[in-house]
Amino acid sequence: MTWLVFFSSSRAMLLWGSILLLFSGVMQLFTVWSILRLQGPAVPALSGAGLKGPELSQTLHEYSWLGDDYPLTLPLDLPTAALPLENSRHYSLDGPDADAEFQSIYPGRSRGFVRLGPNKRFFGLSVYHQIHCLDSLRLAILGIRPHDEHRLGESGTAHWEMDHVHHCLNYLRQTILCASDLTLEPEVVEGSNDAEEGLGVTHVCRDWSTVHRYVEKNFEDWEIWRSNITSTSSTL
Repeated sequence: MTWLVFFSSSRAMLLWGSILLLFSGVMQLFTVWSILRLQGPAVPALSGAGLKGPELSQTLHEYSWLGDDYPLTLPLDLPTAALPLENSRHYSLDGPDADAEFQSIYPGRSRGFVRLGPNKRFFGLSVYHQIHCLDSLRLAILGIRPHDEHRLGESGTAHWEMDHVHHCLNYLRQTILCASDLTLEPEVVEGSNDAEEGLGVTHVCRDWSTVHRYVEKNFEDWEIWRSNITSTSSTL
């Protein structure tokens, strides 16, 4: 009789354990479904190493690149990178190397622009627009007019430059809020209420070197495409 009771209780425990495992699995599936539902449809991602023109075309073939039929973001799969913030003697406000250092952030001759789709539609990338605005504010503080004719505009007037400064302040404000970096910055001295410096804190970033390589390759592919189009037109 004792063995029968023990056997029966063991079966009951096994049954209840199976029911609990099944319930846990159902709840996990429901949680994943809820997250995916909130995130909306996934955007196809390009591999960080997938920088070849044919791979780009295959991945983004579903878009016509006409009107509003294009992805909201460049679907480039970026690995994460750790960035401890610190003061630097580079990228200063002024100095003999300041202009060249800020220009070196842009990927080669592309100036941070990309051409996408079968007709190589022209797009800017926000990250390089933000750098452009930061550099424009730097020059405005120094009272220097931008040397780039595309930034200077046809008129080159002080009124245009001030409008552009206002644009850049507003643009950077909104893009910084949009990114909403939630990295915690501890107080400068423990126990104080001063956490303004934010130095020595490691931020988890997206690897911008992958973006840099992609934009450079995109520009090279566009030059080849443009050369082929020109050659074809000249033979007709």
